[in-house]
Amino acid sequence: MLFGLARLKPSSLLKPQLTRLLSDAVKYTEKGIQLDGRDLLHIETRHMCRCEACFGKHAHSRLDLPLSGSLSPGIKVDEIGRMSEHYLGLKWSDGHEGLIARTLRGDYGPNPIHSRMEKLQELTRRKNVEQKFWAEPDAEVSKLWDYSWVIKDVDNTREFLTHYMRYGIVFLTGIPAEEGMLDVVEEGLKMSPLRRTVFKTVDLVKYKPNPINSGYGADELALHLDLSYFYQTPHVQFFHCVKNTVEGGESFWVDSFSAIKEMSEKRPDLLEVLKTVPVTYRYTPPGTGIFQITHHCVVNMLGKDIWQTVDQPFNLDSAMFTRFTDTGTREKFWEAYTYYRGLVEDPSRHYTKRLNSGEFVITDNWRVYHARRMFKKTAPEQDRIVATSYMDWQIMVNRILSPDKKNSIFLEIDQH
Repeated sequence: MLFGLARLKPSSLLKPQLTRLLSDAVKYTEKGIQLDGRDLLHIETRHMCRCEACFGKHAHSRLDLPLSGSLSPGIKVDEIGRMSEHYLGLKWSDGHEGLIARTLRGDYGPNPIHSRMEKLQELTRRKNVEQKFWAEPDAEVSKLWDYSWVIKDVDNTREFLTHYMRYGIVFLTGIPAEEGMLDVVEEGLKMSPLRRTVFKTVDLVKYKPNPINSGYGADELALHLDLSYFYQTPHVQFFHCVKNTVEGGESFWVDSFSAIKEMSEKRPDLLEVLKTVPVTYRYTPPGTGIFQITHHCVVNMLGKDIWQTVDQPFNLDSAMFTRFTDTGTREKFWEAYTYYRGLVEDPSRHYTKRLNSGEFVITDNWRVYHARRMFKKTAPEQDRIVATSYMDWQIMVNRILSPDKKNSIFLEIDQH
C-alpha cells in the first residue's frame, strides 16, 4: 500500500509502545472511531481518505463518486493501521485501504500550518469568535492604511485584508490620482475578477439632477446594504473617492452584527422573525429594461454564527410582501424590523467620515451598512465622484489563504 503502514486488527498483538499510542489516540466507538478526541462516523472516515485512489495526487480533489465510493452506505472501519504524527491508516469493510489526516498539516500537506493561518481560516469562514463586532467606532475601525505599505508585499496585503474581515470595513489612503478602481484592486491588491452587476463592473457615481437612482442624487441616502434584490448579493463592496469638493456629503457606516447580537440578548423573539420571514426586494428603474426581484430573510445564520444581513429599505417591496404573506406574519415582521432598524440607526453606533480624493473603503456588504449625508454644490466646478465595484468573498479568501505559487501546501502522496 502507498502509505506503507502495517494494518493491525483490534485483536492483533501489538508492541507495548504502539499499543499505548493507539489506545490513547484512537479507539472504536458504536458509530465509528474516536481519533484524538474527535468522534468520526464510519462514512466520514471513508470520505476523508487521502490516498491517491480517493484524493488525486495532482488535482487535489476527490476522485470517487457518491454511492460507488466513499459515500457507499453501510461502510464501516474494519481495521486500524499504524499511526504517524499526521496520519492514521485505516481499512474499511468495502476492502479499501487508505489514510486519514490527524492534523491540519496532514489535511493540507507536509508544510507547517501556523496557528495564525488557523485563525485566518476561521475568519474566512465568518466565524463570529474571530470577528470584532463594534457597537461604536474606535481607533481600529477608523484606522487609515497607507496604500503603498499595503501593496508592498503579500504579508502586508494579508494583514490589511484580515483587518477587513475582522471588522467588516477597512480604509485605504494615499492612492495616486492616476490610479482607478481596476488599478487598485487588480494590480495593487492583486485580486480579481471583480463582479459584473447591472451597474457594470465599475460604476462611476456622479451627481445627476432628477436621478432614477437615489445614489446619484444629492439627498441623504439611508443606511443600507447594496443589491439586496440579487439572489446572491455581492459580498465585498469597493468604494473609491475620486473627487469630493461639495459641501456636506459625509459618509457613515454601522456594524449590523453588533446590533443583531444586542437584539439576540434583549429581544430574541423578534430576531427569530427576521431570521425566518422572507421579504421581497425589487429594483425596476423606469426606462432601463432592468427588472430585478428576489426575496431574503433580513438575518441569515450559519449554525450559531451570524452569516449575513440583507437590507435595502428603499428597495423593500412592501406591496409584493402583502400579496404572499399573511397579516399576522406581516405584523410580527414589521414589529421586529422596526425594532432592528432602531438599533441600526442609533447615531452612537455610526462611524462618520468625509471621504477625500484618493481614499478607498472596502465594506462587508453582508454586514456593514453604509449611507451618505445630504450634500450641495455651491459652484459649478464642485463635484462628488466615487467609483464603486463588487467582488465575491471567495476571491478575497484566496488572497488571504493561498500560498506562493512556488510553495505548494497541498497534499503530496509520496511525502506521507
